[in-house]
Amino acid sequence: MMALLRSRKAMFFLVGLVVVGLVVSGALGLFNAIATAPASAPAAPEGQSAPEAPDPADAPGADVLGAAPPGLAYSSDPEDGVHCDAMECVRLVAVLTEEGEAPEDSEEAVETVYHHLMDHGWKMMLPEGVESPDDVYVGETFLTDGTTLIADSSDHGGGNSSAVLMLGNARLPSS
Repeated sequence: MMALLRSRKAMFFLVGLVVVGLVVSGALGLFNAIATAPASAPAAPEGQSAPEAPDPADAPGADVLGAAPPGLAYSSDPEDGVHCDAMECVRLVAVLTEEGEAPEDSEEAVETVYHHLMDHGWKMMLPEGVESPDDVYVGETFLTDGTTLIADSSDHGGGNSSAVLMLGNARLPSS
């Protein structure tokens, strides 16, 4: 057996066999990669156009909040305050003091705005699994007037963190 491995002919045969095996393996992998179509978005049914990206103008305006509670004001940049993803656009609205500064306590500012809006007919929507508004912090709930949803998107971790509300449509644009 060792004599066969020392033979030049046997070595050339083994090297050729390994090279042919590698080439065949690479070719099979290439054909499998080409044959597999990449995943793409489903095509729109015949006669219908594909859904378009949402228009930033579809985001609710800050005016849906009405007048701010006493001592507070709303601020939203018409361009930078709107953020869109594939389905919808939302508007970020900062809650500021009347002087235009961040409130000292962002949680208290959000609670004040929530209670003010509920006094003006907005309804509270509780998170899943919560049965009573007393069981959850107000900022973890949603408010709706039937057409607009409001959520607290503030980072209450810092001492001088800003209070930010996120406004979105209560229904998806396609409905």
